[in-house]
Amino acid sequence: MTDVRRSWDNLIAELRHIRERGAVDASYFMTIRSLFEKIPELLLYDDFLDTGINLVHYTTWKNALDMLNPDHEDPVLRMYNYEQSNDPDEGQIRPPEWEEVEREANWLDEFLKDDSRWAEDMKFGGSTYGCSFSSGPSDVEDDLTYWRLYGNDGQGCSLKISPTHGARVYKVRYQDKNFGTRSECQKKEDEQVAERLKMLFEAGKETVDCTPDSHRNIVGKTVAEGLRRVIYAYYHLIKHIAYAGEQEWRMIAVMPKPDQIRYDTASENLVKRYVEGPAFRQLLSSASAVTIGPAVLNRGAARAYFGHLTMGHGMDYVLVKNSNKTYRQTSSPKPV
Repeated sequence: MTDVRRSWDNLIAELRHIRERGAVDASYFMTIRSLFEKIPELLLYDDFLDTGINLVHYTTWKNALDMLNPDHEDPVLRMYNYEQSNDPDEGQIRPPEWEEVEREANWLDEFLKDDSRWAEDMKFGGSTYGCSFSSGPSDVEDDLTYWRLYGNDGQGCSLKISPTHGARVYKVRYQDKNFGTRSECQKKEDEQVAERLKMLFEAGKETVDCTPDSHRNIVGKTVAEGLRRVIYAYYHLIKHIAYAGEQEWRMIAVMPKPDQIRYDTASENLVKRYVEGPAFRQLLSSASAVTIGPAVLNRGAARAYFGHLTMGHGMDYVLVKNSNKTYRQTSSPKPV
């Protein structure tokens, strides 16, 4: 049995066990809530990095400095809301098998329709947070295309990570909107996901249906939020085939608690929402590297300062280097 199947079977078995208890009391509610708080731990795919494949996160210079601020005792990676995605189809490309499961699970909306935060997040696509990584051979951390698209026009930096200690990353699947390019292997994978979703959604509905009317709403809302976390995470692991060259991997967080959401107001007239992801200690090892962008001003000092930051956090084993690319900007560089 795969790790994914085991994690799903365990969750469904726990859900059914709770339902079979019968008595609905305070401990029942606590057990239900505790169970659905485990949803983020559910394994979505059995994705493992092949030997020789590197994962690199490109970001702005300011974001990198904010994350590694000396005042942070244990710096963490930021996972930004996908409402700012440059992909107009973000979260919208869905295999027909999954859409069928969601249609059958429209009972979930009954318990979420009066939640103003949920309704607004759905309207503006703001329920899912993530961190994206480009993958490839040894030079992926210093790639001109990625500097232009994601590295603040060469004025940012890149972080090559080594995901360890349970930091889960998933491979993005690429398809056209009609799934006409789907291979038999991909189709089978989508069908397996649909099967697992259907089992989980049915078990959730059975739990709600067995709850007395006096407590049905609170149990239903808890179950509905948990199940939505699962299916929306899957939706953000499929992108249009036009982006396939990026070979992207992602960390995903869906519907975090309100007190987990942070706000980045550094950009003029733009507020960005994010949540805190894994600690850098989980992601950076002796095989990791920080690359200073080719358009960063005074790169010698910039490199020295980044080395100072990593050393100050006890990560002196991380290589800090300057880009070796020649980069022509479309406009004069601004101070960063």
